[in-house]
Amino acid sequence: MKRLRNRIRYMIVVVLNILFMLAFHSYVNLLLLAGLLLFPFYSIYGVNQVKKTFSLQISVPDETMEKGEEFFLRFSLHNPTIFPLVNASLMLTLENRFYKEHGEQELNLPVRARGNTEVVYPIVMDYCGRFGVIANQIRLVDLLGIYEVDVPLNEQRECLIVPCGSRCDQEAGRIYSNGVSEAVESKQKGYDFSEVSGIREYIPGDKLQNIHWKLSMKKDELMVKERVSVSAMQLNVLVDLANDEEMHLESVLELADSVTRSFVGQNLPFTIYYYSTNQGSLKDCYIGNEVERNQWLEMVLYDQSYSDFGRVEQMFLQENPSTGSYLYIGYDPKQVENDNTITGKQQTIAALRGK
Repeated sequence: MKRLRNRIRYMIVVVLNILFMLAFHSYVNLLLLAGLLLFPFYSIYGVNQVKKTFSLQISVPDETMEKGEEFFLRFSLHNPTIFPLVNASLMLTLENRFYKEHGEQELNLPVRARGNTEVVYPIVMDYCGRFGVIANQIRLVDLLGIYEVDVPLNEQRECLIVPCGSRCDQEAGRIYSNGVSEAVESKQKGYDFSEVSGIREYIPGDKLQNIHWKLSMKKDELMVKERVSVSAMQLNVLVDLANDEEMHLESVLELADSVTRSFVGQNLPFTIYYYSTNQGSLKDCYIGNEVERNQWLEMVLYDQSYSDFGRVEQMFLQENPSTGSYLYIGYDPKQVENDNTITGKQQTIAALRGK
């Protein structure tokens, strides 16, 4: 409709110029008429030349961003031709791939001749997850606004938005001590529930914490400490990634970040369990340092949330029927408070359960 209105206006200008030329026998109006009749061809030709040669680049932060922190999307449109365009409409899809939510956005920008047009788009994410931006197509409009062409695109980028929970060392340490019966026994070993049984060469996939750095420097190759368990017990942590319309999962992730950050900060190793929607199974990750904790968090956010509350606890108990105490982090409307509980926002809870 807009293109039709522009065409009608242009025709009116042409007709008025013809009337003035006939009325006043003006050579100026004759030259103007020639320009008015030729300019649309130039304008339309320019759009098609830009269509063939332009390129679009999207950039997002490479590092993970914390929830609520402002970051910037950058769109750079390069036009190597001599033809400028007044307007180009970039059709975008913005997604949170962890929550499986998306929305459409249209971004208007001019196209400079022989140069780059850069637009910076500020973003603040209220929820954790994988933020994705997809440029589906761009609509190029000629200088007169009477002709447009849609160019399909498939440019996309994504970045991780992580929770930022505050540490709760005192509460987390108390729950850990209550949940692990042999914590006192292993205190002299730095809460490491294993002993070194031998030294061997590094194999890809070995944990960084098992590398024997001094010996590796002497031998000029990575050497790894082989360990055997001295305790059949350690704290198992279950994180329920179920979500609903009230977005309770946001509070669960924040609480899980707080508790696990405190465990790692106090050198308290643990194994964390979550249900993977992508793989359709229960996943476990041993965490003994901040690197492993961040890797686990990235694995979770590259997965997807689900709707069944309590699924991770049910599957864990089915696969481990004789398990002892474990720490459940999730949504619990009852929210019973005691020495084995840390309460979070929106009726979320980190509660020691089991025998």
